Amino acid sequence: MRVVKPGADHEVPRGVVGGAEISQATAGASNIYMGVFRVPPGASSRPHYHENCESAVYIRSGSLLVKWGDHLEQQLLLEPGDLVYVPPRETHVLENPSDSEAAEYVVARDSPTEDAVVVPWAQETA
Repeated sequence: MRVVKPGADHEVPRGVVGGAEISQATAGASNIYMGVFRVPPGASSRPHYHENCESAVYIRSGSLLVKWGDHLEQQLLLEPGDLVYVPPRETHVLENPSDSEAAEYVVARDSPTEDAVVVPWAQETA
């Protein structure tokens, strides 16, 4: 058994801020990943997908506008208490529409690593 305490915030590859995670790197996990993330006011992630895993997300605080689809053509607003399922390879982006409140969420995946891939067209426009 391993306990992972929240540590210093750190930037993650897809453009949000991480706090703490259970993963292969931190706990020796072989089939699960769980992390706590924050999207600062007005910030957004880069368009990305998770290659080889399903994700389950729980919105802890704040609101997030999630856009998804091949060209981010679909969207909905997530609020505290919402649970969201994200299938493998579903391109998506998270945007915090607030100008004053950070949004926090918890994510669990059936992979021991972060497994995020920034989509090629997002890298070209970055």
